Amino acid sequence: MPERLRARAPAKVNLALDVLGRRPDGYHDLDTIFLELALADDVELLPGAEPGIEVAGPYAAGTPADASNLAWRAIELAAAAAGAAAAHRVVLRKMIPPAGGLAGGSSDAAAVLRMAAVLWPGIAPHLPSLALELGSDVPFFLVGGLARGRGRGEMLEPLPAAFTVDVLLFPPPAGDPSPPRKTAAVLAAYAALPQAPRVVPRVLDLLAAGRLTSLDLLGANALEAAALRVFPGLAAHRARVEAAIGQPVVLTGAGPTWFWVGPPGAGAPLAERARSAAIEVILTRAAQAP
Repeated sequence: MPERLRARAPAKVNLALDVLGRRPDGYHDLDTIFLELALADDVELLPGAEPGIEVAGPYAAGTPADASNLAWRAIELAAAAAGAAAAHRVVLRKMIPPAGGLAGGSSDAAAVLRMAAVLWPGIAPHLPSLALELGSDVPFFLVGGLARGRGRGEMLEPLPAAFTVDVLLFPPPAGDPSPPRKTAAVLAAYAALPQAPRVVPRVLDLLAAGRLTSLDLLGANALEAAALRVFPGLAAHRARVEAAIGQPVVLTGAGPTWFWVGPPGAGAPLAERARSAAIEVILTRAAQAP
């Protein structure tokens, strides 16, 4: 048995998101375009160590270090599938802001599942179903890259990624309130709004044409208007960011992180403008970039 296993757990943004309706099981049918980012957590699995979870890194605050953490639930689920004991320790170095729509927790869980399949190869065919049991974003991180996700997000279609882009992430200011069960609250607010035309087909056409900028993505997240109702400071944060960088930003997932996408090299000066305005910003890129 290896002394330790280590994996990268990348963040994601949703380049487009449609909500197609509520399902009989209580979940929602989605149509979305996931983009994997270079920004990533570092995840270690220590087989045979004292069971538990450790959390460190710049974004450790706000990340649970107990059995509620998806990464710990992932090792328990994988061990149960293998008929083994979850006698392992999970160590997370958090580089992804939590609860921002970047799916760091889901990615950590997927990383643990991949490492668990090294320990117990027999569970490898079951990873997609285990991932979906953990959460709707988790299956994407078994595939990564650029992909269209349908159903709950688990019906994945890899897309060609013939582009290189910088990505700027603008997490919400520290202290901004986040409602309990954030995604459920945003979906409930969405259900009360007039339904807009579908946006994913338009963004697929843009990708096929090799275009990918924040200006192209305006209006491509069907949950944005609902999120603006749920998060009190979200509109003000966007206005402040856009005033600082002079460019539009768009929302990822159910929020509350805004992001900008643009040509390689263009992100650094915009990030400096944001920092000069005392706005937190993370400069990263699409994971496909060389």
